[in-house]
Amino acid sequence: MIRRLPSPARMPALVAGVLLLIAPSTGMAADPAPPPGGWTAGLLREHPLAGRVWSARDKDFVPAERALQDAAGAELVLLGEIHDNPDHHRLQAHVIGAMVRAGRRPAVAFEQIPRGLQPALDAHLAEKPGDAAGIGAAVDWTERGWPDWAQYQPIADAALAAELPLLAADPDEAERRAVGRGGLEALPPERRAELALDRPYPEAFTEKLGRTMVEAHCGLMPIEAAGPLVDVQRLRDATLADTMVRAVEGGADGAVLITGDGHAQEDLAAPWYLRARLPEAEIVTIAFREVEPDSTDPAGYVEAEPEGGPPFDYVWFTPATERGDPCAEMRERFGGGKR
Repeated sequence: MIRRLPSPARMPALVAGVLLLIAPSTGMAADPAPPPGGWTAGLLREHPLAGRVWSARDKDFVPAERALQDAAGAELVLLGEIHDNPDHHRLQAHVIGAMVRAGRRPAVAFEQIPRGLQPALDAHLAEKPGDAAGIGAAVDWTERGWPDWAQYQPIADAALAAELPLLAADPDEAERRAVGRGGLEALPPERRAELALDRPYPEAFTEKLGRTMVEAHCGLMPIEAAGPLVDVQRLRDATLADTMVRAVEGGADGAVLITGDGHAQEDLAAPWYLRARLPEAEIVTIAFREVEPDSTDPAGYVEAEPEGGPPFDYVWFTPATERGDPCAEMRERFGGGKR
């Protein structure tokens, strides 16, 4: 049975109306809400959007507390990050902390850890309960190419302080390789059915994923070559969702997914598979987005899903982290042309 919890989205009309009355309009935005302790990322801290929370469904700014209340009332929460922005991880920890203070005890699942490393994660925490700092080494974090584990440690600190389960959520490399080479048909039929990968997936979603894969590769590959990457992305979305579903069905008080914002997109990514398998569950998605120098329109940061809805419930704007040109190395590697 899906546990439905009180949240502003399910409040009586009168109470919801009061919330709307106190929520500021786009002309008078809610006060900025940085993570506790202030910003870490150094670029564009004074940007007018930095720290503000945008309700993509209401098309309006809202107090951060509203997003936190909705997260505390939801069965399933997806927190979409930019991987190398430390403020995104501190805000993810802040959301988890708010859920705990509201009486919740969800499982916390990490996209960044393959499911095959769950035993290593469990063994580390069994030997050193509460040792968040040692998790990175225990799961070969750096060797697998993720940003410094210290950036993510606040999430684990918040979870372990409340004795929340930590879950590895990504498919293992062997399964990803198999799908990359042979498509989703490379998976046994029972595995596809288990992950809801056997259900019809809208063509518009496939097309958008293809465009996303091309953009992620800096436009250096033709759209026709994106098919295998789309299949792997679908496998990952379905497996991330499966981890959350298994947690809930196993008795956890809901589940929170720590993930890149692409995997948190409504209707297109992990939420699509969650709704296919747990249609009655309430899902809240929060994307943490870096502000851009010449863009102050919050709606401009949110591309509508193929079916017209917003990709996230909330967008929480943050300063940007300094990084090099992510496409420069790729252009050099591929000779500056499309392949």
